[in-house]
Amino acid sequence: MQLIKKDGIFIFWVLLFAHCAFIYFDKTEYRHITKLLLIPLLFAYLVLNARKSAYPHSKIIIYGGLLFSFLGDLFLIYSGKGFFIAGMIAFMLTHICYTIFFLKAGKIDLRKATEFFIAAILVTVIGMKLLQFLKPYLGDMALPVKVYTVVICLMAATAANLLSSKSMKVIAAGFFVPGAALFMLSDSVLALNQFIYKDTFLNIVVMLTYGYAQCLLVQGFTRYLKA
Repeated sequence: MQLIKKDGIFIFWVLLFAHCAFIYFDKTEYRHITKLLLIPLLFAYLVLNARKSAYPHSKIIIYGGLLFSFLGDLFLIYSGKGFFIAGMIAFMLTHICYTIFFLKAGKIDLRKATEFFIAAILVTVIGMKLLQFLKPYLGDMALPVKVYTVVICLMAATAANLLSSKSMKVIAAGFFVPGAALFMLSDSVLALNQFIYKDTFLNIVVMLTYGYAQCLLVQGFTRYLKA
């Protein structure tokens, strides 16, 4: 446990690169194992480094988000529309948990929410452009994808809102905002690959950006829970 507490992030990156290698070489049996180890490893790192008696409500929210992420990874291992929708729902719940945490860490003050409004406009434009591009390929998945897009855009905007908080600005700039941005990038590439391209290399891009996003967010959560 001490190894994970001290070097958990390094171990995570070794595991993530191994997972991407298994994708490249089409080692399905191994890549399923490595994928399902990623979030538990980050979870263990977070729990071991968090102050034991501090922030109980924030811990429930954060741990819930990571649990839903694990379930999303599990569902997306399997092929089929039902599993894909289940994975979408799980990750949507992840983003809802992260959004609740960001709002708890720094409420939106409309008098000085410049960062929030800029981010909201930016992610809305990106989301609309992506949906417009995907529209001919979505079919009956159009509504679920639209709902998911709204939820992840809200998560990213609330992360950016923390830039206006004196106490959270450093953590937000270093971890939460880039983590949220990478999560959006990962999900955008995933959608493009799921509905249009179906390319192995893009699967690797999805996992690298997703892994980096979760790693940054967990590092941010860790710093918050240690404060």
